[in-house]
Amino acid sequence: MSDKHDLDAEKAYVVDEKKIDEPIDLVEDLEPENSKIEAVRLAIPLTDDPSLPVITFRFWVLSFIFAAIGAVVSQYYYFRATTGTYSIYFVNLVTFGLGVLLAKYLPVASFTIGSHSFSLNPGPFNIKEHALIGISVNTAANCAYAIDILSSTDLMLNYRIPPIGAILLIITTQCLGYGMAGSLRKYLVYPAEMVWWTNLVQVVFYNAMHGTEKFKARNMAGRLSYMQFFWLVAGICFVYEFLPQFLGPMFLYFDWACWINPFNRDIWAIFGSIKGPGVLSMSFEWNSIGGSTLYYPFFSQLAYYGGLIFYYWILFPILWLTDAMSIRTYSRPLTSRLYHEDGSAFNVVPLLNADYSLNETKYEAGMPAVMTPMYALAFMVGFISLSACVSHIICFHGASILKAWRSATAGGDRDIHTKMMDTYPEVPQYWYAIFYILMLALSIFVITEYSLELPWWGLLIGAAIGWVMTLPICAMQAITGFSPGLNVITELICGYMLPGKPIANMTFKCYSYMTMYQCQGLLQDLKLSIYMKIPPRNMFVGQIWGAILGGIMNYFTMITIIDAHRSYLDGSSQDPNDLWTGVNTQVYWGSALIYGALGPQRMFSSQGPYGFIFWGFLIGAVIPVIQLGLSKIFPKYQWEKFNVSVFFAGIGYYVGGYCNGFLFSLISVILFGFYLFRYHKSWWSKYAFILAVGLDTGAAITGLVLFLFFSGGLGPRFVVNPPSWWANYVTPQGDNGPYMDVDRCGDSSGNWTGGALSW
Repeated sequence: MSDKHDLDAEKAYVVDEKKIDEPIDLVEDLEPENSKIEAVRLAIPLTDDPSLPVITFRFWVLSFIFAAIGAVVSQYYYFRATTGTYSIYFVNLVTFGLGVLLAKYLPVASFTIGSHSFSLNPGPFNIKEHALIGISVNTAANCAYAIDILSSTDLMLNYRIPPIGAILLIITTQCLGYGMAGSLRKYLVYPAEMVWWTNLVQVVFYNAMHGTEKFKARNMAGRLSYMQFFWLVAGICFVYEFLPQFLGPMFLYFDWACWINPFNRDIWAIFGSIKGPGVLSMSFEWNSIGGSTLYYPFFSQLAYYGGLIFYYWILFPILWLTDAMSIRTYSRPLTSRLYHEDGSAFNVVPLLNADYSLNETKYEAGMPAVMTPMYALAFMVGFISLSACVSHIICFHGASILKAWRSATAGGDRDIHTKMMDTYPEVPQYWYAIFYILMLALSIFVITEYSLELPWWGLLIGAAIGWVMTLPICAMQAITGFSPGLNVITELICGYMLPGKPIANMTFKCYSYMTMYQCQGLLQDLKLSIYMKIPPRNMFVGQIWGAILGGIMNYFTMITIIDAHRSYLDGSSQDPNDLWTGVNTQVYWGSALIYGALGPQRMFSSQGPYGFIFWGFLIGAVIPVIQLGLSKIFPKYQWEKFNVSVFFAGIGYYVGGYCNGFLFSLISVILFGFYLFRYHKSWWSKYAFILAVGLDTGAAITGLVLFLFFSGGLGPRFVVNPPSWWANYVTPQGDNGPYMDVDRCGDSSGNWTGGALSW
């Protein structure tokens, strides 16, 4: 066990050597106790200063400003074709500068309110204060899952839920997971194996900005300091990103194989990335590649991108060229929309009753609805991923989780960073319990008062599912960096419970899924707070603050964008530049139709065309068991490295198309995760994290600038249309001329020169 030495009230807390009277290894134990995870040892300093103030006036001001901006930008990207994000690294940079500025100019005098005294300026802007601002903003700067319900009813049913009900729906779904996070801390946060990989790069960045000893002395290429190197990378990326994000969208969808014969439907269907799987497609836009490819675990990423390539680059072309399941009948190779058997689009709105339930008589009088084959298969692989997640965690990590439980209850051996948090009072369990009960009560009020079709007992069942599935899913995320979604199984269960009710299905899925997903985000932030040594009670306040503020801003941004771009988002017309899209809403609404309005009994009966998808549960559950058996027979092979759940985890994300970026992402994974990490580890440890931060920050700032000053974020006067040139082929009529999309792939008139019949 390690002793803790308080060196000085003004100095940092440092973990020292092991006790001399314990048996020690003269080589290893002369070093301070450290994490058993190599990447954590490389990234996380073993220092702390308990005297630093955390929740300050500066925290409230800066977190409010940047949480509001982040929620707006994330909502903006929800309706964009490219999957950009509001970079937390951008937030860290700007809040650092503003925090230092406030510390310099705010008055230092104390103010008294009642029995409480506080200062607007308690001292220098410190690293913990800074990190909690980032955590609050990160909690807020997401697109709330309840937006899927609100946008689906607005765009697909022309029904807008009143503002009070909409905001309460967002807040309750975002906050219900807090009680679970408190109960699961001991299993999913405290053990060293629960790394939560995205936290590592944030810790590196915070320490680099604040000039802690571990990073201050690092000299980068060209004798640049750590932060100078960051600024160089971020600046270059910021300027460059204007090309693929605005000036030349063709570099975002670089479907070079289509140019061989752009009007051949087979070429379009196989090599196009906007409506098809984008075989061999490239993307020169950094958001499509992602900074996580530089530092996530190699085998996890290999499994993830290997699954995408197998499904979209190998399986799909085979199905398409053989016309399996009549895949060529439908107008788009990849889509979540429903069709009739003759390939015509299925429209459920005329078939709904006044309460949005399915009118059985009208439905039976017409042709039945069918799914495209790739959409049906996406459900099957979703079932495989979910059951494989549970099976894999039990087979290969069950003993570790059980050990963590025993350790937590018996006060046994713990991770060094968890030990260092003993300095601070913990959040009592009843705080989490009270907040959970409050959110559950408000949730019941929302679903009953605003006619969301879900009975109160259905909500309780959904919350229970979230409790059961959170442990394996979050453990997978913490260990590998990837995890399956819970949305598929929740909509299936609700479809059997409440058939014919699409709004109830969406609501049930949202509450069940978000109970798990939001808990996952909170657990990740709790791990970050341990790495950064933020007092737990300060964390509790910061996370709740961010979730509520972000949800409110999400709602008002959604309303603004829908009112401005409704025709592009509801599918009645297409943006000629392929920048605005309602594909996320369409996927969510498509699932609600399948599981809610039509019901799984009708769509997935054993006699129907999609009954095979339920075999996914058995397949996913069995494969990890086989791997466990093989690991006992052939122990020298690391069978657990091939994670079936991760292999299938990302497939459902692209069921609506826009499959760009696979190739360069995989190249980045092999270069950084395999070659550099294995053969040039010192270089990797020095550059990988800061490169990821710089590139992600530059790309995110470009997206923010484009949103505010080119896409109408500050008002209709700030709208600038991209120029028309060879990398953005838009005619004066506002379309792509003879081509279907901006990638110059596909015939806009539908008169193909080969590959398939006209449609």
